[in-house]
Amino acid sequence: MAALLQRVSVVVYEADELDAAARTGWSVVLTGRAGLVADPQELEQALARLQAWPGERIDVVARLRPELVTGFAAGAD
Repeated sequence: MAALLQRVSVVVYEADELDAAARTGWSVVLTGRAGLVADPQELEQALARLQAWPGERIDVVARLRPELVTGFAAGAD
């Protein structure tokens, strides 16, 4: 992904949550410019807040600067 972000700067990120039993859910889509966090101090701060999967480590951090945010919620009032 880090190599791809060196060439592509516009990305789309989607996050969803669905509860089939309750028939509720939400979805948010962010579209914007992405890039790697290069500033050492900023990178250190980001790494302090992130948690890697067990047995993995985080080597790079990407940032998305949203230019368009869309989404919806369905179900419970």
